[in-house]
Amino acid sequence: MVGARQHGGVENDGNTTLEDVPSTSAGPRWEQIAAILADELRGAEAGSRLQSEAAQCRRFAVSRMTLRQALADLQSRGLVEARAGRGWFVAAPGRTGAPDGAPIAEPPGKLMSFSEMARSKGHVPDSEVLAQEIRPATFEEAEQLGLVPGADLFSLRRLRRLNGLPVAVDHSLVPGDLLPLALAADFSTASLHDAFRAAGAPPTSADLEIEAIVADTEHATLLDVEEGSPLLAVRQLFLDAERRPIERGVIRYRADRYRYRATVRA
Repeated sequence: MVGARQHGGVENDGNTTLEDVPSTSAGPRWEQIAAILADELRGAEAGSRLQSEAAQCRRFAVSRMTLRQALADLQSRGLVEARAGRGWFVAAPGRTGAPDGAPIAEPPGKLMSFSEMARSKGHVPDSEVLAQEIRPATFEEAEQLGLVPGADLFSLRRLRRLNGLPVAVDHSLVPGDLLPLALAADFSTASLHDAFRAAGAPPTSADLEIEAIVADTEHATLLDVEEGSPLLAVRQLFLDAERRPIERGVIRYRADRYRYRATVRA
């Protein structure tokens, strides 16, 4: 049984717990649990059953919600699978990510670009540039990005795919003086966040707003869904270490291919 090492068929109480993790280890508790379990899963036989959720909660001294965040992360990486009414099992070899068409789950509380998030889950991301230009900022855009109206603004629209399947339409707005050479870049392969890092302004935080919308004709065509199908619009304002706005974006996801998870504390 994985998640509790055995000697002679008897569970060993000397398993790694969160108390054994160095205090310098970064990341929330669910992420630390996922790392411990992922290490234990190495070389485990496919189909082996993990300890029950109740036992794992006692082991790590966490709530079931926290444990399930860790298990969901392992599942999205293709390491474990849930079987209704039976529990969690080691997944078959070769499943290094969610299957084609499965929703991508954004890690809670972790700032990642679309490509970074996709690769962390074992997906293969690619992008098609729909439009990129330098244009004057409108009054609303200037206010959001701390610019004067009419200032240069880099606008980038991309169709995002995972494993060849359309997942989202991404529209980013960036102050023109932050990335003066943006028009020369090929953002079908280049990362906007890598460009921020190269410019000395890596994103360190983001304000998010999520809204359920319906697909208009353009987005339905791009995302290969029926017009009027549900989409999730994620509006993002990325900030650098000095709390300066560096990107205002909205990414419209197919509702059947995206999940958003959040950790809420009192």
